[in-house]
Amino acid sequence: MTRTHLSPSGLDINYRWMTAVSRLVCRAVIGDLLDVAGTEKVPARGGLLVVSNHVGAADPPIVGAYMPRRDLYFMAKSDYFDSPLTRFFIVGYHAFPVVRGSADRAALRQAVGLMRQRHAVLVYPEGHRSPDGVLQRPHPGAGFLARRAGVPILPVGIWGTERALPLGSIRPRHAPVHVRFGRAAPLPPEDPGGPRRSNQEVSDLLMQRIAEVLPPSRRGIFDGTTDYRAVTPPLA
Repeated sequence: MTRTHLSPSGLDINYRWMTAVSRLVCRAVIGDLLDVAGTEKVPARGGLLVVSNHVGAADPPIVGAYMPRRDLYFMAKSDYFDSPLTRFFIVGYHAFPVVRGSADRAALRQAVGLMRQRHAVLVYPEGHRSPDGVLQRPHPGAGFLARRAGVPILPVGIWGTERALPLGSIRPRHAPVHVRFGRAAPLPPEDPGGPRRSNQEVSDLLMQRIAEVLPPSRRGIFDGTTDYRAVTPPLA
């Protein structure tokens, strides 16, 4: 796989028209069933790690379309870059490849570099779409990014896209879709007298923040009553 190198200034025109098309499609297909809230909480500038749950294929274009910043970048499954046509569109949508299920150091360096250049990067800590629409135990990679970049964390909750564009379908449906932007905040400081947090522990903390902007029925093992630590996390 050829590694994609992004030029933050060079892709802005493509990204602007692609997000405009995404908003147009959302209005045409979802219409008044699209419910977006919390955009006023998104920092207007500066490095930002955006963490979201993942329930449907339409999650990235919808979040990108309604994120009130035009310097949002996405980690996307490396398989999507194999087709030249698909590659053209997703690179234009500020996506760069990550080899799923592995510690892809090149992708992690690219993400950290973008955030240190004061851009926003969106990742899905779970690493894949939830099979049942509720939160799953995350990979440790998101925790690594949060610790390494040292930028505020913005949680995003999205649900309903699994009905608007069901798995295996290419035809969108008229169904309610909800997007919630939470409040950006840095990671809490480490306890100077205690052990250092692991990447997995930080990833779990990110999932707790996502859970706070989701309905209780969507929080899964992060509902506040379940010991999520007893659930084996995915392999990094």
